Amino acid sequence: MARLLLVIALAVVGLVGVGSARAYAEPDPPAKCFRANDAGEPPVCTWDGHQWSVTGYDSGFPGTGLNAGGGAPGWFGGMVVLVLVAGAGLTIWRVSLARSMARDAGMDPDRATAVTLLADGGLEATYLSSNLRGPTPTPAPAPARTAEGRLRELGQLRDQGLLTEAEYQSRRQAVIDSL
Repeated sequence: MARLLLVIALAVVGLVGVGSARAYAEPDPPAKCFRANDAGEPPVCTWDGHQWSVTGYDSGFPGTGLNAGGGAPGWFGGMVVLVLVAGAGLTIWRVSLARSMARDAGMDPDRATAVTLLADGGLEATYLSSNLRGPTPTPAPAPARTAEGRLRELGQLRDQGLLTEAEYQSRRQAVIDSL
């Protein structure tokens, strides 16, 4: 219990000393020599005959100690955020491009997304496969049959005996009425 109280007391004294320590000239420079870090280590103080020279220590915490000012600069955090946003944007663009290429080629967009995200050169593979496959061909519309062609066809079916005279006349009348 006494050991715990001693550690707490040293920590409080160290924090008070560390929090107020700075590397600037004070009216009473030797006072800085008695401020210890969290581990209880004092700074190195030397007298050159005219003034005190204090060499600081590193307490292990950014922004503390005699030579305060540690830690990452603000621009570094901004650059990290910028890189993360750019990476997310690039990934979204790659996935949307792969999905549109797959849809245009008649492929499964989900598989194109998986290949793009999981394989090295996945976007290139999707591009190649969509170009090799090509766009999905649309079936050509049936040629429009003219009334003349339909009547000739009915006549041939009648002559071959596939249509009776009554069927021929009824179909012939339907073709004429459709004009």
